[in-house]
Amino acid sequence: MKPVRGKTPKKPPPKPPKNTVKDPVEVYCRLRPLENQNDFVCVTPLSNTVVQLVPPGGSLAHKNNSKEIQYTYRFVFDENTSQKSLFDNVALPLVSDLVSGKNGLLFTYGITSSGKTYTMTGTPQDGGILPRCLDVIFNSIRDLQAQRCVFKSDKMNGFDVQTKAEAMVEQSQLMTMTPKTPRAKRRDAEFEWVQRIPDETVINVVDQDNVFSVFVSYIEIYNNYIYDLLEDVPIDPIRPKPPQSRILREDSNHDMYVFGVTELEVKSSDEAFEAFCKGQRRRRVAHTALNTESSRSHSVFNIRLVQAPLDSQGAEVLQDKDQLRINQLSLVDLAGSERTGRTRNTGDRLREAGNINTSLMALRACIDVLRENQTQGTNKMVPYRETKLTNLFKRFFEGEGKVRMIVCVNPHADDYDETLHVMRFAEMTQEVMVSRATPVPSTPVSLGLRPGRGTLYREALRKTKEEGGNLQELLAPGVYSLGPPFPDIMNYDDEESFESIIQVLIDRKSRRETLLSDLANKQNAFRNQIIETEKENVGMKQEIEILKMELEARVQQVRSLEGKLSSAEHTTEILRQKVGYYERSKQTLEYKLDEKKMLLSQGEQEKQKIREQMEDRLVTERGRMRRIMERRLAEKQAELEAKMCLTGEKIQQLREILNSQEDWEFLLGEGLGPRLVSSRSEPRLSHGAAATSGSQNTPVSTPQLDTRLNMEQTSAPLKSVAVANPRHRRSRSSGGEKWIDHRPPGSLEYGTVLQPNMKKKKSVSKLETKDITGRNAAQGYVLTHQEQDIDGDVETKLYKGNVVPSSGGGAQVIFDDVEILKQTSPTHPYQLRKRSFEGFTTEDVQKNCAVSVEGHKKPPTGLISAKRIKY
Repeated sequence: MKPVRGKTPKKPPPKPPKNTVKDPVEVYCRLRPLENQNDFVCVTPLSNTVVQLVPPGGSLAHKNNSKEIQYTYRFVFDENTSQKSLFDNVALPLVSDLVSGKNGLLFTYGITSSGKTYTMTGTPQDGGILPRCLDVIFNSIRDLQAQRCVFKSDKMNGFDVQTKAEAMVEQSQLMTMTPKTPRAKRRDAEFEWVQRIPDETVINVVDQDNVFSVFVSYIEIYNNYIYDLLEDVPIDPIRPKPPQSRILREDSNHDMYVFGVTELEVKSSDEAFEAFCKGQRRRRVAHTALNTESSRSHSVFNIRLVQAPLDSQGAEVLQDKDQLRINQLSLVDLAGSERTGRTRNTGDRLREAGNINTSLMALRACIDVLRENQTQGTNKMVPYRETKLTNLFKRFFEGEGKVRMIVCVNPHADDYDETLHVMRFAEMTQEVMVSRATPVPSTPVSLGLRPGRGTLYREALRKTKEEGGNLQELLAPGVYSLGPPFPDIMNYDDEESFESIIQVLIDRKSRRETLLSDLANKQNAFRNQIIETEKENVGMKQEIEILKMELEARVQQVRSLEGKLSSAEHTTEILRQKVGYYERSKQTLEYKLDEKKMLLSQGEQEKQKIREQMEDRLVTERGRMRRIMERRLAEKQAELEAKMCLTGEKIQQLREILNSQEDWEFLLGEGLGPRLVSSRSEPRLSHGAAATSGSQNTPVSTPQLDTRLNMEQTSAPLKSVAVANPRHRRSRSSGGEKWIDHRPPGSLEYGTVLQPNMKKKKSVSKLETKDITGRNAAQGYVLTHQEQDIDGDVETKLYKGNVVPSSGGGAQVIFDDVEILKQTSPTHPYQLRKRSFEGFTTEDVQKNCAVSVEGHKKPPTGLISAKRIKY
């Protein structure tokens, strides 16, 4: 089987020694007094050990003719028994065993409202078992307590030993880690407990050469979960933090313990009982129909007594962990078993009652299996793991020590059924046997040391403080002793004197042999230690040599690193100087930048002032120009009106000429106007003709007739005469050469007359290599540029040039011409151009005349004026 990595194999549980003496579980019965003496009772004590259970009338057992049942216990305490008497008979032997180095368990068992908590706690005037146990323990070890923190918990259910100096350091650390908090205001019940009457009993079997420390812990088992009642949890009234449950673990001795539970080291019974009251406030209690303060959980108050022998002088604790003795007394207050029909519990109370009954039933099952295994010799597995309560009690039932139970009985007749089960289980528990604690053997160390050395050391220390002197001189008398001194022999003939002397000599001889054997063992141990020390010395020498070599290598490495460090420091210093220089340069540049910004801000302010002045001037100039333009416009309007009057006169004359028949005949006779059509044109004149002489054969021509000029009848037809401007020169773009049109995106298009006419053009975005070089390369290049002039009109500039081949095989452009196109509105009246009357009728002429007249009234817009600049 392969070993498991990372896990230490557990030690097998120690087998019980053969012929071990066992004692039964001692069960005591205590009857609670009735609240009303007139009530019927079902339990009656017959003697100090026998109690009789009588079924009351009307109960189910009485109907079934059940008879009286008698139960026998270790001792029966009637309702008149005092708390002191109960403690002396039941708990005081357990306290004596605890001081002597033995374990003990005491728990109260019974139904709800049977007096379990009262038996365990009592009242301030008449304390119960728990406060009296604390009083007796501290009364017995009053002068034998160790300094605080000498025994330190190892968190594994054990303790370590520290010297006084280490204990003082540990104590100072605890004081700094846990600052003092103001004590909360005590309740009335707690104030009464402060004034309680302590028990004055003292146990005289305490070893005077040992020192003791008391540790207490308080837990509760609620709904099968373990909670620490002494845990320091910060109380938040707004968001209270729920308590954390604890787990059970097994220590190296196979004993079950609560892992991580708070163990307080207490130095007085008041301090211990204050811790108990603190946990009692946190314990879960509730109001039921049978009890106003019913315990809803099982509480376990553990008292652990740690003791260790003193050294040879009796000054300090012997620094040997193997000499420690750790014993425990557990006081358990079990929650009461109850029936839901009587308590009428619901909700959480019902769930709590179910868990309580389940744990008690598991305890009964464990007791049954234990009894069966011991009485019948079977080897059944005890179901300790069913509940946390039984698993925690495992160390007591299978270990050594004493287990005692107090059965609390309420003799009221209504509790007969529950009391019957409780008493039957209690009587059956007495059949379980528990191994008796074996006496602690005296070690050779304690045999060889002088008895009472602790008392002698304390007396010597007191004398040193009071009278002065050297402590070592007072402790100088022999540390070791062979026994008591020889008895005084008065009569040598007395045989008893000789026997006493012989017995003293035998004791001294045995003690001497024990000391010699102990000395031999110590010598062997010392010799072995010397051998081990020599081996360690040789190994340490080798390790020292190796460490020296490593140290030399490290020294060389450190030197090289120091050299690198010095160079790095030098480099760092240079970089620091550069950083300083750059910072100074930065400050200078920032200063200059601030000056530039200041100058820029001043320039901006001046620009703003100039802009405002220019705007004011512009507004003034615009107003002046507006007035000038208005004046010129008025002059032009007057001039136009004069011209329109003149033109109107001419048009009137022309209208008269056209309307005059004689003038038309004259023009026709001279061959200057069109002739009237004869028969071919008559159908067209039927709707516009008017007979003035009454004859239909003679055609009459008037301006109102719809006649046409007959071009074919004219002997010499007239041709249109072209209108030309001798000062206008045609643009080069009207030729047949190939042009490259460079027009930026977003240019405005105008469908006007004066636009460059380039028949062969190609956009600059669609050029190819053959368009620049080759036979069909472009000869001209035109660049279109549009901008706004000072008057707000759009001005188009056409930069023209010749495309010339370059020496590198490409092409270059030489600009030599600029055409500027401006769009303006005409200021002069529209003049009729001279056109021929060929192909025109009278209606066409009149229409043209009307257009001319309309043009004088409202000149057309969209004309273009152009100028050309030749380089």
